[in-house]
Amino acid sequence: MTTSGGFERTPRSAVRVEPTIDDTLRRKMERRGTVFHEQPRLDAVQDNLSQFLSGRLGGQFRIDNVARLAGGASKEQFVFDLDWELDGQPRHDRMVLRMDPPASMVETPRLREFEVLRMLDGALPVPPVFWATEESGELGAPSMICGYVSGSASARDAVKTASGLGTTYGPRLRSVLGPQFVRHLAELHRFDWTAHRLESFERPRVGTTDAVDWRLAAWDRAWQEDSFEAHPVIALTRQWLWDRRPVVDHVSVVHGDYRNGNFLFDEESGTITALLDWELTYLGDRHHDLAYAMMEGWGEHDSETGEFYCSALVTRSDMIAEYEKVSGLPVDLERLEYYTVVNMYWAAVALIGTGPRNAVERMTHLDAMQTFLGGLGAFYLDQLLTIVGKY
Repeated sequence: MTTSGGFERTPRSAVRVEPTIDDTLRRKMERRGTVFHEQPRLDAVQDNLSQFLSGRLGGQFRIDNVARLAGGASKEQFVFDLDWELDGQPRHDRMVLRMDPPASMVETPRLREFEVLRMLDGALPVPPVFWATEESGELGAPSMICGYVSGSASARDAVKTASGLGTTYGPRLRSVLGPQFVRHLAELHRFDWTAHRLESFERPRVGTTDAVDWRLAAWDRAWQEDSFEAHPVIALTRQWLWDRRPVVDHVSVVHGDYRNGNFLFDEESGTITALLDWELTYLGDRHHDLAYAMMEGWGEHDSETGEFYCSALVTRSDMIAEYEKVSGLPVDLERLEYYTVVNMYWAAVALIGTGPRNAVERMTHLDAMQTFLGGLGAFYLDQLLTIVGKY
């Protein structure tokens, strides 16, 4: 069928998305018009945590200091202290509760984030994870509980921005954080995930377009279900992407949102302490993350030389050279361009389709911000047209 704007919308029965993503998108549509966001009271959060943990911890435990945690554009986050026992040994942990609002710009299952973080613990600086649930009845929403990691997402004197967009670090931090940023990405992409169960993920085959097919299908569906009207650049980009899908030569764990503002670091030592925001993670082509980190919207131009720094940390040529050295995997410039379009397509769908829809439907705790970010979506539409319009 087609809309009045001429955008051909694939019938839902023909869209192939991963089953866990399908479940999440289906639940979003079931909530629309019937469930509205209400900011959870701290006492209700503590009561839900107590009930949730009582069914999972055998011994005595105590929850204290529940507080709302700032940051994040897609999840509601709370921090709390937990005194408990693990294997008979007393523990005191600072923990973070990540909860889904009724709808988000990033609609993914919490179990996927949980499984990947549990797998990568010890291999990369990631928060330790403890529990996760997809059942809304347990904690009030699908949720994950992970360990609190100290560190800052931006320099002490940096301007604080919405969702970490435009985070900069300055020359000193750039020189120490940049190499770590590239090395951790290379280590992620060469990590052997194949022996791990990862039950919430489909496993794409090398030499196929499985992974990108599932991504595109999910975002096509998000646009179909969330957009208010057709848009010619979206329609053109969608066709461009489906016509040019590259096969994957090496299936990697893809972070999906790897950029400045999405990691913590110790400002004194310059050490990255945690890689954050894994809700978009999937198994696919490494060029997805590389292209994302290089996007103009995340980076900055040096005030003296004018040179562009990807994610405000490293030049494009240095990033490619160091990445290939550490990972042992080649970087294909044609696939980088393709996945640049993939990333901008997702950003446009989320920013001018999903975000405003969630705000109008009162399904998010960040309605003002998700409406405000529509301006960034227009920026990506313009950039998309400069690429796909030349073919």
